[in-house]
Amino acid sequence: MKNSLRQSMAWLHTWSGLLVGWLLFVIFVGGTIACFDRELDDWMRPSLHGIEGTPAPKFDAAMAQIATRAPEAHAWWAHVPHERERAIEAAWMLDDGSMDKLTLDPRTGEPIPETAGGDFFFELHWNLHAGNTGMWIVAIAGLLMLVALVAGVITHKRIFKDFFTFRPKAGGQRAWLDGHNVTGVLGLPFHLLMAYTGVIIFATSYISGGLDTAYKGDLERYFQEAGGFNEREDAGRPLERLHSIDALVADAQQRMGQPVDWASVEHPDDASALIIFGTDHARRVAWDMQQVQYDAATGAFVHHSSPPTAGYLTYSFLGGLHMVQFGGSGLRALYFLLGLTGCVMIATGMQVWVRKRERRVAEAGVLSGYALVVGLNIGVVAGMPIGVAAMLLGNRLLPASMPDRAAAEITVFCAAWAAAALWGAWRARCGRGWAELFAASTVLFGAVPLVNLLTTERSHLLATLPRGEWALAAVDLTALAFAVAFALMARRAMPAAAREDVPARGAVALGEV
Repeated sequence: MKNSLRQSMAWLHTWSGLLVGWLLFVIFVGGTIACFDRELDDWMRPSLHGIEGTPAPKFDAAMAQIATRAPEAHAWWAHVPHERERAIEAAWMLDDGSMDKLTLDPRTGEPIPETAGGDFFFELHWNLHAGNTGMWIVAIAGLLMLVALVAGVITHKRIFKDFFTFRPKAGGQRAWLDGHNVTGVLGLPFHLLMAYTGVIIFATSYISGGLDTAYKGDLERYFQEAGGFNEREDAGRPLERLHSIDALVADAQQRMGQPVDWASVEHPDDASALIIFGTDHARRVAWDMQQVQYDAATGAFVHHSSPPTAGYLTYSFLGGLHMVQFGGSGLRALYFLLGLTGCVMIATGMQVWVRKRERRVAEAGVLSGYALVVGLNIGVVAGMPIGVAAMLLGNRLLPASMPDRAAAEITVFCAAWAAAALWGAWRARCGRGWAELFAASTVLFGAVPLVNLLTTERSHLLATLPRGEWALAAVDLTALAFAVAFALMARRAMPAAAREDVPARGAVALGEV
């Protein structure tokens, strides 16, 4: 019975992981980078790197910029600059739920060149840039990851022994399996936490039957009651004058007992408009949803949010564990490293599946479907880092005055990844796909600090290290670290690939890392 259970769990572990393996790799890479999304945003805006200290909020200037672009939006809001990000992030939401944003210089309140930045990877992580459909796809992938993790624990009866067993010189399937076991066990609590909390964050979207019944489909009322928020009905007449938001900041901070992190104007085209201030999420694990509201016409105080219910506090605690806005850069670095173990676990797991079936497929002489899996494996796993490095280079090389510059950076990312994937899949037949893409990643990541040095005055390592701006320097240093890592993997892969004799084996050859 024990063998039967373990065999069943092995089958479940294999196929639940395989069905969404490539998708999970993309989700994990996006989430890992998003641990430092604001720092990456800051690095990708070199025009602001001369700013020292944190300028006072300029909410009035930000809202004036939004008003010229979306006067009839459902809501406007802006985030203050802080130690993780110097720019003012301004955005608006229309009545149909669509959103747009712009970035402002905190000294002048004027727009600066846009960048896809860390926000691109954050959105890639949670909805694949595909809206609600993408959110559902990510949820399904998260559930299957939970299944694969639990089944994997049951399957591995020597789980702790395998943790201390890594034989990279063994080559072939043994090395891939050891890498999968080590990274899987090392990050197991973290991987379980990320998979579970990632699904929980949007539970009201996935499982809305109870809320629909209790609130008759009015989910906005649910969030108001659960989070202690306040909403005013539209007055049906225009707002004559918007009160100064900057003039209310001091009072808002006194009432909340914390610095203001953001401000918004709800229904800015209606006389019922509210000016709302909120705190940031970096002070504790559970999201700090505290808000104070003022009448947008007179500036009179209206409402201070009540403490959230126990259920909502639990929900925000789980969400805070996932999004790691608390704990400072040290904790985010730990999440980043554990995220990398997840990327390696998924990549090696997919390669274990490939290597395990290589000889069987060769003997059967059926290569078409297997070759597709091999090509996708190389294209996704070894191709995506090339896209990331190309995007960083594109940020420094694209003209600052280019229209829709953020979209151009995303185009660079997608084009580089697609080209790398096609090249890797084509070169897989001669056994050099892995090695050549790893080598390309080495060159591109190594070029990031060099191009940064040649194109900026205050953003490169020779400037950031003497100033002690470690957040900026860390991007260049991390790029160098990845260049070294990919160089080692390319060196390991190339000799093995060169020794492959494809015609004699009659199968798709793979480089061994």
